[in-house]
Amino acid sequence: MQRSRLLLTAACLVLGFLAVLAVRARPADPEGRLPEQYRLAALIDRQERTTNELRAEVARLRDQVADLRSTATGRQTGLSAQEERLQAVATTAGLVPMRGPGLEVTLDDSTLDESPSGNVNDLVIHSQDMQAVVNALWRAGAEAISINDQRLVSTSAVLCVGNTLLLNGTVHSPPFVVAAVGAARDRFEADSLVRDLRSHAKEFGLKFSVERKGSLSVPAFTGATTFTYAGVVRDGGR
Repeated sequence: MQRSRLLLTAACLVLGFLAVLAVRARPADPEGRLPEQYRLAALIDRQERTTNELRAEVARLRDQVADLRSTATGRQTGLSAQEERLQAVATTAGLVPMRGPGLEVTLDDSTLDESPSGNVNDLVIHSQDMQAVVNALWRAGAEAISINDQRLVSTSAVLCVGNTLLLNGTVHSPPFVVAAVGAARDRFEADSLVRDLRSHAKEFGLKFSVERKGSLSVPAFTGATTFTYAGVVRDGGR
């Protein structure tokens, strides 16, 4: 009996020793040793590749839907009114490209080596600068806006990721070119946000230029249009 207990104890010790060796021999995750900002950059890069693949799939499916709608319209009667309504909704949602006169605004980081304020963050374009330009363009009558060929829609958010911008799931580096079909230059230049940004740009050497264009192209939004958290507002706001 005592011999059986000794053998059982020895077996447990051997198994425990082998388990410790297995844990120690397991290769470490090399990405886990990287600083947090590098892990975040790698995650963004992976997500951007996934977004581009999904965007291509969405474009393919939309082309199929457009072909089916076109075929159905040609075969059936009484659908012209519905097609017009669908087209109007698609235009409002930013799902069709827009072309026309408007403003092209370019923003870029400063070329100064040192900031007059001592803060290097004053030498780069931030998301709040882009948001100020976009808000001023909407108030100036813009009908459609894009940043670096990314269409802005109701679900678009302009976010800072280091010295880059995250927009519609894609990462963009300066310079940032904003195209706004239908925006009036006098109203844009008179906006208080634009005046403040011009003053800031002059002080810190940032590039901030505005050009009136006779013909601008703003592409259609190609991202997902399904809402995850939105819901229908009932009577009484419930």
